[in-house]
Amino acid sequence: MTGTGLVKSWLRSAAAPAAVRLVCIPHAGAGASSFNRWPELFGPEIGVVRVQLPGREDVVRHPPLHRVGAAVRELTGQITESGDEPVALYGHSMGALIAYELARALTVAGRPPVHLFASGRRSPHLAASRAVLHRLPDHDFAAAMATMGAWGAAGRSASFLRYALPLTKADLELSEEYSHQPQPRLTCPITTFYGTEDPIADPDEVWAWGSLTDGPFATHEFAGDHLFHHRHRAAIAAIMTAALT
Repeated sequence: MTGTGLVKSWLRSAAAPAAVRLVCIPHAGAGASSFNRWPELFGPEIGVVRVQLPGREDVVRHPPLHRVGAAVRELTGQITESGDEPVALYGHSMGALIAYELARALTVAGRPPVHLFASGRRSPHLAASRAVLHRLPDHDFAAAMATMGAWGAAGRSASFLRYALPLTKADLELSEEYSHQPQPRLTCPITTFYGTEDPIADPDEVWAWGSLTDGPFATHEFAGDHLFHHRHRAAIAAIMTAALT
């Protein structure tokens, strides 16, 4: 057990070895199950590792995190202790922010990722261009989530809201209270993805990720809203496979 000791392991992966481990970090309010269909999209050379942050799904009894640093410290220890294979990182929205800081921490630890993939989030060095949500009263917060299409029909269920409200608020606090520091810079390639109708991340904000690395940068556009990555998971996986192999 490492770091905070909250959970024995946050890493969910198949036992089979792979040439590259692709560590996937979910968006706010989501868990490792959001990547359940991802392993089948990759060949045996890429092993998908799904991250289960505290406070959700099978670790719902553990308190959710409120700061990026807490997630990064734990994940850095768990990844470095779990094997020597090269690691690539993917994150969507809040997950992209954690993946970025994790990439920096792994670089400092002497285990730089071979690639960082980020989707559905503005570049971490940019100031927020939208209102802070995690401080809203529960009713207003739930309405904001409904407007963004974040919860779908489940957002009308009282039992779902009892679970989702505190978790999603904590996740958004983690994201919205983040403060970027200019160092250390990344040297690995960064590839970003964005949705054409995303109400949260504008295309120019996603393009700005390119300024955070000394390595190559690429971006890809997909039709859809903030959760476009579900609809286009196969195309995104094909791009990542090409980049990693």
